[in-house]
Order: sequence, then structure tokens, then C-alpha cells
Amino acid sequence: MKTTKYPLVTIITVVYNGIDFLEDTIKSVIAQKYENIEYIIIDGGSTDGTLDIIKKYEEHISLWISEPDKGIYDAMNKGIRLANGEWINFLNAGDSYVNADVLSKIFSSNLDKYTLIYGDIIAIKENGKLLNIKAVDLKNDCSIIDGMKVCHQAIFYNRAILDNYDEKLKLKAEWKHLIKITRHEKFLPKRFDFPFVYYTVGGVGAQQLKLNQKEFRQVFLDMYGLKKYLKYYPKFIFRNIKRIIKGILR
Repeated sequence: MKTTKYPLVTIITVVYNGIDFLEDTIKSVIAQKYENIEYIIIDGGSTDGTLDIIKKYEEHISLWISEPDKGIYDAMNKGIRLANGEWINFLNAGDSYVNADVLSKIFSSNLDKYTLIYGDIIAIKENGKLLNIKAVDLKNDCSIIDGMKVCHQAIFYNRAILDNYDEKLKLKAEWKHLIKITRHEKFLPKRFDFPFVYYTVGGVGAQQLKLNQKEFRQVFLDMYGLKKYLKYYPKFIFRNIKRIIKGILR
């Protein structure tokens, strides 16, 4: 990966026992035509052959580590500490860039004044169908008051505004993280009107759904306060009812 006049972009992949889906992610990174890439893989101590896949592509990987961690956000924070790039993107194991031109299309633009870059995604549903999902117009924290609304894998963070994730959370740390970033004094977003990644949509079990709701409430109260929570509460109840009905009908 040669150095050019273009900014160094660090791509971080977090994985644990991902033998069935890591290879496609790695291939999509090393296929990028953009040359100034630092690729870091953080493995949580896999025991299923994931390390064999990593070693297979080791010459294309700038750095990888394999050790037990406290969860995905601990692993992501490790990646941040190891990253040297001006821009950082988290491409989860199992997800991939839509084509080899994604990074070139993004970083051929003049991005000097921006600190966050984002785009759309193509969701891969459980039945295999593809769905093009547009990102919300991210202007401030009010743009994501209902939830993330921008796919984490389709965001490139400038190091100037990137902070660690809350490791106490299991599901909603990305949302809390983005809320904090929108309030940063240097926050200036740039949206590209094309999909960046294929994002695999997975089912949410009942136990995970309960945790998701609990953490949503926790983050909302922490970041927006009780007054706004009470204002939006009926909307949240209606949304949860829709999810339950959808789960029953599935």
C-alpha cells in the first residue's frame, strides 16, 4: 500500500470467530484502488480458524492482533489507539465495500474542511434481498434523536473528532458516540450520495431486543435529558409495538 498525496485512511475490522464471513471483508478492503490505506484487524482470540484467514492475507494487512477482549467496543477502542490514519473507518467482519472504487471516489474530493464523511448503504436482508438505504441528513444531534440513522460502517471519522466508545454499553455505544461527535466544536459533515458498503442485516432475539430498548432509554436520557424523553416517549412506544408485530408476522 504505497503512500501518495492523498490522506492515510485507516480501516479497522473487528472480528471474533468469523471464519464464515471475514474473508469477503478482507477481499473488499485489499481490492480498493485507493493506495494510501492502513488496514488493521482486531481479533478477539478466535478459535475457529479465523486466524488462518488473517494469515492468508497477512501481506495486505498493516497490523493485526489476536487476544481476548471485553467486547466489540473494547476491540474498536484498541483499533483507534493503534490507528495512524487521518481518517478512520470501521468495517465490521461480514460487511464489505460495494466496489473497488469507493475510497477513490471519496478521497479524490477536497475534504480539507470536513471532519466526518458518510454515505448510504446497501442492506443485505435475511432473505438475501438487497435494499438501498439512504442515510439521514446529518446536521446536528437532532438528526439522530430517534437512533443512529447513519450506518456506522458507512462513516469515515477524522481523527480530530474521534473519541473512544463507551465500553459499558453492548448495543448502543455507536449511537452515543455519534451524538457526542455532532456536538464537537469541529464537527462538519460531508455526505456522499452513493452507497459505501454492503451491510448484513441480522435478526434480533427477544433478549437482545430488551437490552436494545434498555440501552436506548439509557443513552437518550443521558444525552438528551428527561424532558425530551417524555416528549418522544409515545413515539418510542409506537415504534416498539411495530417491531413486535413485525417479529410475530415474520
